[in-house]
Amino acid sequence: MNQPALAAARSTSIVGFPSQPLVVLLMAVSSGIVADRYLAWPLIVWSLLALGGLLVWWLAWWRGRDRRAAVVLLLAAAAVGAIRHQAHWSLFPKDELGLAAAERSQSISVQAIALSGPRLMPAPPADVFSSIPSQPRTQVTVLVTHVRDAIEWRPASGRARLSIAGELPDISAGDRLHIFASFRRPSHPRNPGEFDFAAFRRGQRELFELHSRWPECVRSIGRADGYGGWRWLYRVRRFCQDQLARYVQDPQSDLAAAVLLGARDELSRERAEDFFLTGTIHLLAISGLHIGILACGLWWLLRLLAVPRRWSLIAAAILIVAYAVLTEARPPVIRAAILVVAFCAARLSGRRGSIYNTLALAALFLLIWNPTVLFQTGPQLSFLAVATIAAFGPLLMLPATEDPIRQLILRSRPWPWRIVRVFWERAGQLIMVTTLIWLAAVPLLMHRFHLVSPIALLLNPVIWLPMSVALFAGFGVLTFGGFLPPLAVGCGWICHSSLALLEHSVRWAKQAPWGYFWIPPPATWWVMGFYAMLALMVAVPRDRLRHRWRLTAVVVWLAVGCMTAFPGDSPTNRLTATFVAVGHGACTIVELPDGRTLMFDAGGMGSSTSVVRAISSTLWARGITHLDAVIISHGDLDHYNAIPELAERFTVGIVYVPPEMFDQPNVPLRALHQRLEERKIPIRELRAGDRLAAGEDVDIEVWHPVILDATRSDNADSLVLGIEYGGIRMLLTADIESPGLEDLLAEESLGWHIVTAPHHGGNLPQQIAFADWARANWVIFSGADPERVQLVEAAYNERGARSLHTARDGAVQVQIQAGHFQVLHWQGFWKKIPMPPRDIRASIGWPHHGDQPVGIQPQAPCPLAQARCSTGT
Repeated sequence: MNQPALAAARSTSIVGFPSQPLVVLLMAVSSGIVADRYLAWPLIVWSLLALGGLLVWWLAWWRGRDRRAAVVLLLAAAAVGAIRHQAHWSLFPKDELGLAAAERSQSISVQAIALSGPRLMPAPPADVFSSIPSQPRTQVTVLVTHVRDAIEWRPASGRARLSIAGELPDISAGDRLHIFASFRRPSHPRNPGEFDFAAFRRGQRELFELHSRWPECVRSIGRADGYGGWRWLYRVRRFCQDQLARYVQDPQSDLAAAVLLGARDELSRERAEDFFLTGTIHLLAISGLHIGILACGLWWLLRLLAVPRRWSLIAAAILIVAYAVLTEARPPVIRAAILVVAFCAARLSGRRGSIYNTLALAALFLLIWNPTVLFQTGPQLSFLAVATIAAFGPLLMLPATEDPIRQLILRSRPWPWRIVRVFWERAGQLIMVTTLIWLAAVPLLMHRFHLVSPIALLLNPVIWLPMSVALFAGFGVLTFGGFLPPLAVGCGWICHSSLALLEHSVRWAKQAPWGYFWIPPPATWWVMGFYAMLALMVAVPRDRLRHRWRLTAVVVWLAVGCMTAFPGDSPTNRLTATFVAVGHGACTIVELPDGRTLMFDAGGMGSSTSVVRAISSTLWARGITHLDAVIISHGDLDHYNAIPELAERFTVGIVYVPPEMFDQPNVPLRALHQRLEERKIPIRELRAGDRLAAGEDVDIEVWHPVILDATRSDNADSLVLGIEYGGIRMLLTADIESPGLEDLLAEESLGWHIVTAPHHGGNLPQQIAFADWARANWVIFSGADPERVQLVEAAYNERGARSLHTARDGAVQVQIQAGHFQVLHWQGFWKKIPMPPRDIRASIGWPHHGDQPVGIQPQAPCPLAQARCSTGT
């Protein structure tokens, strides 16, 4: 090693990690990546910092200033990390097609190269709460080469995910494709707490999406040169999937493909959700568990075949790398493969490597390949699990018995006794390891997925054995399926039986009381502090920090986290209404000054899955786990189809509906009624004149329906809710339309400060009549396409109202406090909108449609506020 390198190694060790230089380097590179993500300095700045840092390091080394040289060298490494991140995150070719993409779909014709084979995503089972029938879809990752401009093809570039409605046969990786599709960029989160799919796709350097309505819109026009490796890899994967489908019986063949090949896209959402809720979703993602089991199995198999130790290690390393490539080399697979190869290399060289240095080497390799994996939950959990084993594994190893007499006594025991003893020792170690990994991962899982699965503590050690058997048997199918069918049949039966036992255990665990429960996420600062504290405990020698102080610090930090995650329903002097962006649907969350929560509608067009995700994320971001009341305005699916699943994630005190809503011969309504009865949630009816006791100074009154007429549509009889607090009035109109709208307009208008546009802003003449009657300051549209209501928005604007559309502006929040209010909308954060320079109309009270309010009694507490914690299953 040359002198500068020796000096760098020596100076790095002075920093405090004498035996873990790669860990320090990883920390520096990671800090540079984070700095570039949030500071976004120009590339020239980072380049100057990197070059200047290297120059200063050389000068400091030349003068013998080792400590300063080490610090400057790490700063230069951080700048290099920032450069790599900016090159991956922000620098794209000028002909990148995604730079011209908009959130609104546009028609496009492109030529592209298939980077993957078609992945068929099965249609979900028929859902009574879905307003649009689902169908299977096919996904292909493509690399665009040309885009059609009028009558000529222009060169273009860009990686994208192509989604086709239906099944797409006769397409292989490496094919040149001619595609007719709609073209748009991924949407950023429109609600707080939602996952940022746009940022995730950008991390894969995918700035746009392609959607084709029919398989005929995609056809192969030849083979692309230079993509033979992609084509060969796809054929091998296709062969492996065909072998599993042939020798592993349904319905476990799809699960076998997910477990062995990482083909999780072809598994139904319902089956994958069972693993997610029980904390065993890692079984469906190729990770260190799969690589470790495969490596151990290969090692022992080669040793049983009398293969020399040296060649066994080399063969195991080569096969592990080949398996990582076969499973599409996802970050957890790369990490595990690097660890196995490093372990084999250390054994071959006769050296004992550092697990932390090896883990840091794997992380640096991944960050060079794709710096954005630093922000992805999957790689974070993968590295966290290995780091936990490395940190606490030595404490779990049983000390070897050195007393010769003791060893002689143990060897004299009967062999069944010795086998049982070894089994219990290994089982205890397995339970402790899985428990420590779960405890270390819980804060991150709570923060990212809002889920805690205590049942995983019991389930993970139990399913380890059937999982191992299924993996070995599955590899037997892949090995013998092509030339020794009888043996493949036996391996297929073993794989099917093991996976059936595994899936049965997961389904049982899902039904266990308190097996899992949903919670609001802990604060980001608390999660970061938790892992910083764990890292500090690992770095500080045990003789310098006693165990009781370590335990005390952990307990105190956990207590702080619990207090911040569950603040309770403390009274405030503010009423907050959040209009969730759910596409073509509606959901309004009203947080009352006394700490109670009211939800008005909860649904959207199509499947309820995305709507539930949007509403749940918003509620958790607000720290809400209990809904005191849910009001369903009318019996249209896009206003209630999210309620059944929300009732599983949050406790609900009572549900209010319009008169006779559940008397309709409607299958979804009957299913909803049954779900509410199963969860023992009371149901009450509301009509015009009913008022809800919502605390001091808060008036909530039902304005419609005034007249009950069975011949009218559900929309015409929609519940209309008026809310007043501190002299500020808000009207929630749902889908009211003629002739019910005329009934509402016949009432005396108070002049409303905030209203929702009736029926998502449809029917211009009725909207004009409503705008003239309401005389609102603000109108909020809840829909999927703001361009369809441009004329309606213009009509409101002409009458002095400002408009916001949830599909364009994101979720909208109105905060009412002390006689004034402010309006905000979600743009990655709550952005305040300046108020118009006009006087806010004074409160003139409420008209009363009846002498005695119905529903909640005026002076009685809301009967929904009994339970305050989130529910499991």
